[in-house]
Amino acid sequence: MIEVLKLAACLPFLIYSSYLDLKTRRVPNHLWKLMLLSLSGFLLYEIVNKETFFLFQLVFSFFSSFFLAYLLFRIRIFGGADAKALIVIGTLFPVYPILKIYDYYFPLLGVPPAGLFSFTVLENAFLLTAAVPLGIFCYNLLHFTPEMLKKPFYMLFAYRIEIKDLRKLLENGKHIRLAERFELNNGKLNPSFAGRGIIVNYNILSRLEAHEEQGLLDSIVWVTPGLPFMIPMTASFVLAVVLGDLIYYLVTKVLTQFYSLIELL
Repeated sequence: MIEVLKLAACLPFLIYSSYLDLKTRRVPNHLWKLMLLSLSGFLLYEIVNKETFFLFQLVFSFFSSFFLAYLLFRIRIFGGADAKALIVIGTLFPVYPILKIYDYYFPLLGVPPAGLFSFTVLENAFLLTAAVPLGIFCYNLLHFTPEMLKKPFYMLFAYRIEIKDLRKLLENGKHIRLAERFELNNGKLNPSFAGRGIIVNYNILSRLEAHEEQGLLDSIVWVTPGLPFMIPMTASFVLAVVLGDLIYYLVTKVLTQFYSLIELL
């Protein structure tokens, strides 16, 4: 019962953080503090009523989530909100939640061997995020131009847009990033891959417009929508509870089929 209450209490915080991440690309620190404080009573109850081993699981889950989140943040795969969300989830759920509803046990695919709920949430989130490049690639195929073949790799995570249309997006409050950075060297503009992208603001836009007027830059640039990671993380939270570790399940299935094929040979 306590697991159901914890999950139900966590979900509104995650949904709200996804909304903020989508609208403003910022999730305030006090949201995670409030989430942790609001659910700390559940943790205290579990510490008092469960065996000493639970405390060990709590410490292990916290530090594992903390170090992984910090690593992903340092190498710029994670934003600050994503890292804090993972740490809070790892703290609140040191033991993988197992639910029984009528005659069904959740997660339906079973608890993964590692048994770390925060890791499963992260893995599922990465799997969901991997579907984004497929969608962008399909979009580029529908709007294909020969110019795209000069940088085919970009078709997986970015699309081309006219510089004049960037101003309209900014005025409508859209969040968008340049897929490339442009450096002026000896009167020539050199584009280079920008990693997670460069946030387009009015200063950046003015520079692009100036470069275009000077004939240094084409009228079309590569941009990336930059999907907020809190959205797949929230969806992954639900998937981890209902289904389980999707990556572990898929890998296990593939390996099982592979070994079966080898035995037949």
